[in-house]
Amino acid sequence: MIRAFFFLGVGLIAGGFIGSYIGEPGAGAWGIGFGIPVASMALVFWLVSRTLRGIHPDNPVMAKMAVQAGRVGMARVEHVGETGTRVNERPLCDIELTVQPRHGQPFRTKFRRVLNFQTSVALIPGSVHPVAILIEGEPDVSFIKPEELSDQSLLKLPIPSAASAGEVRSPKSGRLRPNGTRTKPLIGTSKRWFPLRALLYLVMFCVGAVIVLLPMRGAVELSVESKELTGSWIPDMRTEPGVSAALNALEQKVGHDRVSRVSLYKDFVLIDAPVGPGTLNTDSWQFRGGKLTSSGPASTQPESEEELFRIPDVHWQAYWPAVQSVSSGLDKTITDDIGIFSERETNSDLGGDSFMQHTGDVIARFTVNEPYSSIAYTMNGQGENISDD
Repeated sequence: MIRAFFFLGVGLIAGGFIGSYIGEPGAGAWGIGFGIPVASMALVFWLVSRTLRGIHPDNPVMAKMAVQAGRVGMARVEHVGETGTRVNERPLCDIELTVQPRHGQPFRTKFRRVLNFQTSVALIPGSVHPVAILIEGEPDVSFIKPEELSDQSLLKLPIPSAASAGEVRSPKSGRLRPNGTRTKPLIGTSKRWFPLRALLYLVMFCVGAVIVLLPMRGAVELSVESKELTGSWIPDMRTEPGVSAALNALEQKVGHDRVSRVSLYKDFVLIDAPVGPGTLNTDSWQFRGGKLTSSGPASTQPESEEELFRIPDVHWQAYWPAVQSVSSGLDKTITDDIGIFSERETNSDLGGDSFMQHTGDVIARFTVNEPYSSIAYTMNGQGENISDD
């Protein structure tokens, strides 16, 4: 389960990076901030558990039951080696024994145990000690005191050579229970359980990523749609599908399709639109990373309905191709900086009531800034009749 939390943390980190890539700036930062400590702590515990794997501490209850059942014998220490790990300043050691049970065939066993100074001095290679065999037929043993043996003659029980006792066996994983069974993990650690473990890790990774990306599902949907249409995961908000997503989000938010100004940039769209049907009170809206947010009242408020225009009256999809027709061949850094600004043309009729108000035809303006020159262009709301100012 520790590894499952590690992959959960990795999923949070991955979701954070994806969210920061496709969403608004900083959208996935919290996923990275949470994912790194979760994955780091899980990794530390994972590595510690791997280091301590195979430790079999003394089990006095099981040893007493084994002695009462007559499952005792003598063991000779073949090897004691430190693993390099210390627990509470005590060394973790690999211990290899050759065991001669009171009844039955000899066997060899190897296990890990944290040794104090007194025990490490006693367990020198070649020394012989009485042991309790915790489970019949298994290599689980526990050292006991000589006085715990009911038959002291067992202390002289001959122990055959290690070569004649067969292959070294290690106790199975899991803590022994008094009834002789072992605790087991929900999912086994053997090779045959690997497919299920891999599936669990994949699920936990996906859960972590989804936790981060679910709140920004609009950005995810827009990114997927952009990949299908343009081949890029990052939509260009001056063309499809970005511009339509922004305008549709606005209509759903305010409940109408009237706007006074729309500014298309590569990464976001700015829209000035009345806060609701039947009013001229206008807010500025920003659509970025699949999310529409209001920045409050617009700096310029329309004075009449004539200054507004309907979204369907403009051929938004034609704007960017029109810009490309006059900027083809330019460096990408130049074209990336081009913004398109659409609004009604200013009324220049000196005798009209709406003089200097934006009540004319819908037009779009954009400027191409080169290193040594700058050219401003104007086109109509259909992306046609391009002229430089």
